[in-house]
Amino acid sequence: MTLVDEVKSRLTIVDVVSDYIALDNPTSRTPKALCPFHEERTPSFSVSVEHGSWRCWGACGVGGDMFEFVKRADGIEFKEALEKLAGKAGIDVDFRGQEDDDRRRTESSALHDVNLIAEQFFSRQLEGAQGAEALSYLESRDIDATTARRRGIGFAPGGVNSLLAYLRSVDADAEAAVEAGLVVRGNDGGWRDMFANRITISIRDQRGNIVGFGARAMGDAQPKYLNTHETSIFNKSKLLYGLHWAVDAIRASARAIVVEGYMDVIAAQERGFKNVVACMGTAVTAEQLQTLSVVLPDDADKPSSVVLCLDADEAGQAATLRGLRTAISEFGRHSASQTNPRRSQIDIRVASPVVSEHGEPKDPDEAIRNDSAEWVASIDQADEVMEFVIRASIRSHDTGSDAGLDAALNDIEPYFASVPPRTIRDQRLLADLGNRLDVDIDHLTNVLIRKRAGRGTRDIGSPRESDQRRRNQTRRLRNVSSAMPIAATRASWELDLLACMVQYDYAIDHVAEVKPQHFTDPVRMRVFEGLKVGGNADACVARFGGDDEVLALVNRLKSVALSPSVEVIEDQAAIIRIAEYCANRTHMDYLKRTKKKEVQLAKENGNLMREDDVKSAVNTNRAMKELANPRHAVPNY
Repeated sequence: MTLVDEVKSRLTIVDVVSDYIALDNPTSRTPKALCPFHEERTPSFSVSVEHGSWRCWGACGVGGDMFEFVKRADGIEFKEALEKLAGKAGIDVDFRGQEDDDRRRTESSALHDVNLIAEQFFSRQLEGAQGAEALSYLESRDIDATTARRRGIGFAPGGVNSLLAYLRSVDADAEAAVEAGLVVRGNDGGWRDMFANRITISIRDQRGNIVGFGARAMGDAQPKYLNTHETSIFNKSKLLYGLHWAVDAIRASARAIVVEGYMDVIAAQERGFKNVVACMGTAVTAEQLQTLSVVLPDDADKPSSVVLCLDADEAGQAATLRGLRTAISEFGRHSASQTNPRRSQIDIRVASPVVSEHGEPKDPDEAIRNDSAEWVASIDQADEVMEFVIRASIRSHDTGSDAGLDAALNDIEPYFASVPPRTIRDQRLLADLGNRLDVDIDHLTNVLIRKRAGRGTRDIGSPRESDQRRRNQTRRLRNVSSAMPIAATRASWELDLLACMVQYDYAIDHVAEVKPQHFTDPVRMRVFEGLKVGGNADACVARFGGDDEVLALVNRLKSVALSPSVEVIEDQAAIIRIAEYCANRTHMDYLKRTKKKEVQLAKENGNLMREDDVKSAVNTNRAMKELANPRHAVPNY
């Protein structure tokens, strides 16, 4: 990002103009004022917040951006205006000499020029005899010669008809050709083309200058795609392919759709979807998202959005998750972007892949070409970040086991960190997560907060907490053992009960109503059975011999606090009350699950129940009513 772009990302046109004149309505999209550059009684001076510009529609007829305004208002040159606004934006600038600036502009111009020569060469080769196979492949993807020329697609041949030979024949700048990455030195010390026997795609910056090329191999050559190496004008992590085509549509629609590949963008652009750009790789970067935040309009009444629509294969979905981490880091709820602190929140969403009639997911290019209506629907119905993360994490792990649950919640935890706990506790998505995983929501929230506090690193999407806040959080969580896995949130009363029994032998005699089948996990069932039969933790471990899962759980339970909300109590009567209460809650949770199954079975049978089923349902209701009696409650627990 240039200094000019950085200043514009930190300041709005209203910030600058308001220092000089009084605008009639600074919060509107087009505030007006009396022109400061000529005498008038009726306001003819207006500001366009969306485009970051101003204009006098009266006698002056002049206009421009924030730098032009300061130049005219202060009677200074551009460099002085840039220095003044950089200071206002809080940017420390060490201005280099004018000669250095001129040299960089000259070097960039030389690279742009030689890239343009290369594009023209590649274009002619595609339309010649050597490009027949490449053109045939492009036509199979609905790209004819005219479209290829319009979209900067060409062909880099191999053999004697090389780009290197052509550059020499037109006396192109050899040093610029090397710096631009068009020619490279081979293992034999000689020079050769960077791209050979590949379809080439010109990559342009936001201003439309050619800064590099992507090249797709013909046949089975690897790598499939090859890009220009990093140069002074080409940085893959900062560029968005197709942005020069999409910038106006992104501003007008307040939405940017990010796909993965060049062909995805071309397919979209050719079919009228103008606000589509590509990240040119497998992950969206912070720099790319920052570029979009500058382009997207900042209108609180019409929130801007970025929709990630990456490839449907495993690598593409993994890239989507990585992109989401970046997105949250860049646009998280806790903090505004450091380089654009005034902009309103940008909504990040994830589009699900379009699926074929055979159930196979399609990449955006294929989906757009075959049925663009379905693709548009997938964009319009894109998931919220948390919804996508939760579904993807649950799908990736066996959440029926403690290990799988632990892994899934560890995937979700970084995204949870971007949402204030007091808000997420009430959100539908967290409630849905608890229902899917059979996790108590309060305990889930406590464990996620605890884990986030214990990471020792800065939260994703949130500023570093103050020392006082961390101390307060530590006090709130002082009774939660760091040894406890995140999986303990599932039916947490079961863990509290087992912890009581492991730590206090006498508690085992006070859980008579609980049976092994009341537990949700087979390892917990075995531990409970071993404690009941053996009478203590050592006997339990001995009973199950080499069962590593039982041993691991028993060892973990020895150091677990009884509850996040209870001080450690050594009084035997209090421990017994807690054990009885946890036993009743474990039994109640089992009965609730049983009741849910009974209701579901009745629905499946048209609300007709056999006599045995009726008796079972009556017994379940009676047991639940008994356990709900206030006498089973434990004070202050």
